[in-house]
Amino acid sequence: MNLRDGATLGRAALRSVSYLLRGDIEFPEGRLQDTVETADGTTFVVYRETVRRSAGSDEAEGGAVLVFRMRVTDPAARGPFRTALFDPLANVATPFFAGLPGFRRKLWLAGEQPGEFLELYEWGSEADARRFVDALRSLIDPVDHAGTVEFDVVPHDSVEEYVEAGQAAWREAPPEANRPPRRTAVFTGLAGIGVAIAAGYALRKRLRR
Repeated sequence: MNLRDGATLGRAALRSVSYLLRGDIEFPEGRLQDTVETADGTTFVVYRETVRRSAGSDEAEGGAVLVFRMRVTDPAARGPFRTALFDPLANVATPFFAGLPGFRRKLWLAGEQPGEFLELYEWGSEADARRFVDALRSLIDPVDHAGTVEFDVVPHDSVEEYVEAGQAAWREAPPEANRPPRRTAVFTGLAGIGVAIAAGYALRKRLRR
C-alpha cells in the first residue's frame, strides 16, 4: 500500500469513529438472509448490511452501485477469508469504507459455493465509488494469489434499482452451504471503533516522523 492510499484509509477510519460514536452507522436486519441471483446464475445470501444514516442529506450527484465479487480459489485460504469476512470481531473493513466520502450503504453476501463472496455498495457518485476501488485494490494486492476479484461501477442510486434493472434478481430460498452464523451488530461496531482508533493513531504517528 502506498502512502497516499494509507492516508486516505487512515482519514476514513478516523471519520468512521465519529460516525459510529454518534450513531450514524447502522446495521439493519431487514435484508438479512435475502438471496440475490447474479446474471450467471450464482446465488448469494445477505449476511450483513451497513448503512450511514445521514448519507442521503449530503450527496448532490447521481448515485452509483459498486459490485465487488471475490472468488477464493485457493482451498487453504477459504477458511481464513471466511473468518475475516463473517466474524465481526475479525472484520476490519467497516472503519475504512464507512468513513470514505460518498459512502451510503453496503450489503455483504456469501455465495452458495465455498469461497464465493459478493459485496454491493451504494455511493454518492461514480467518482466516490472509483476512489474506493483504488484504495481497495491496494488492500487486496498482497493476497491476490488466493483467487480472483471483479469490480463493476454502475450508475444506479440503490441496490434495489440495480436489481430491478435486470443486473440480478431476488430469490426466495437462501443457499445453505456457505451461510454464515448470524452475529450482533454491536460487536461489529465496537470492534470497528477499536480498529479505527488504532489505525488512525498509527498513521498519524507515522506521518509526523
